Amino acid sequence: MADGGRSWWLDGDLSGLEIQGYGGAGRSDNDATMRRRANESFRHAEYRLDNHHNKYDLIDAVLALKRTMQTRLEHLDEVYGFKQYPDTKSRGWLGVLESWGAVRQRMLKRMNRLRNAVEHDGADPPSPDECEDYREVVWWFLKATAPLLEPIEDFDFAWGKARGSCDISYNPLGIRLWGHFTPEQISDSPRDGWIEVQATPAVHLKNQGEMTPIFDADRGLYYLCAKSTDWVSVQRFFRVALEIIG
Repeated sequence: MADGGRSWWLDGDLSGLEIQGYGGAGRSDNDATMRRRANESFRHAEYRLDNHHNKYDLIDAVLALKRTMQTRLEHLDEVYGFKQYPDTKSRGWLGVLESWGAVRQRMLKRMNRLRNAVEHDGADPPSPDECEDYREVVWWFLKATAPLLEPIEDFDFAWGKARGSCDISYNPLGIRLWGHFTPEQISDSPRDGWIEVQATPAVHLKNQGEMTPIFDADRGLYYLCAKSTDWVSVQRFFRVALEIIG
């Protein structure tokens, strides 16, 4: 049934996938730097709003809040590489995050427009009360996106009788998975709504190096190792990872 390095398809309905364990990456030095920059900008805005209320203080606070948001967006772009997602061009970075269910972008976009008007067009800053509203919006933005800075890199799953593991990379986006699947969960030809992957050699000692899938007669399951870097195929496992992140 196996054929060297060819495409296979997995059942696209992952609603029954149960996560049984997961792991993430450690923080890099740049990760700490980017977090610190965002937090420092936010604290600067807080200081201005808490201690001063003249026109120039409010302008400085608005610019610091925008800088906070932009620093966090650049940090997320470093992790996820927004340009590789098909809807980035039409939605923008905030729109992509909204499509993931991470943020709501209406007030954030409004603050972007406000910052541009104040900095580039000489517009008056908003009132102190409005600035307080924007401070709260940015605080929630930092809180909502913080889990995304610690993405899941691997998870183990149960899927009916199937058992397996999945590694996921984000920039560039790709998955590698291996496990035992029922004959009903894999196909050697395309099916509507199914997930296309490329078979790879076995990674376990018993069949190491042998091209998969391999039928395990004792279990009545197929052992499959596979990978994919195609967004259409990877997105469902990506969504599983986002749900784990929270």
